[in-house]
Amino acid sequence: MAEDTTPKDRDTGRRNFFKRVGRSVGQAALGGGLLTGLLQLRKKRTAPIEARGRLGLLRPPGAVDEADFLAKCIRCTRCSDACEAQCILLFGPEGGKHQSSPYIFSNEKGCTMCLQCGEACPTGALVPLAEQSDVKMGVAVVDERLCVSHNGTGVCGACHTVCPLRNKAIVQDFRNAPLVDPDFCTGCGLCEEICIVRDRRAIQVKTDRAWDEEVGV
Repeated sequence: MAEDTTPKDRDTGRRNFFKRVGRSVGQAALGGGLLTGLLQLRKKRTAPIEARGRLGLLRPPGAVDEADFLAKCIRCTRCSDACEAQCILLFGPEGGKHQSSPYIFSNEKGCTMCLQCGEACPTGALVPLAEQSDVKMGVAVVDERLCVSHNGTGVCGACHTVCPLRNKAIVQDFRNAPLVDPDFCTGCGLCEEICIVRDRRAIQVKTDRAWDEEVGV
């Protein structure tokens, strides 16, 4: 025989039911939000690998050749901590053997060449440099098909303006179109960061530090 319930009991039961439903919905939303956040984080962390796959690995100023760098770098993060521009990032597990080692993703933030990273490195993976002109991280390459000054769809000059070695590393022709001198270009990537062509930069830093099969996406 079912027990009689009062209106108050029934109201309490309904409230408890809706609380449980609300809690379940909230937990599901939280779980969905967490999953979305994790996927976005993974996408963000793998973006440098995907974007720089054909361009080569961009290490901080003063990095010795790649084999020696990987052997000497103890993943202490001192270079990243010392970086004034906060442009030195650290690979996560997606970086394979490069995990926890420093890199620069100039598509988002170029190097201002404060040179503090080399001073902070305790092992010689990054060699201290005296002058910005001593830096050789890579070479900026202009895609004339994308550059608005080169292809005639606009006038820019942003990369020339921001270049630390302006009128040496980057000069301009009569159209304000940039011309890069590889003998002076340091590969700092400030030009790539500021380029107004957003989907794929019209100027990008290339290096000879190739990726290998151990790097996953």
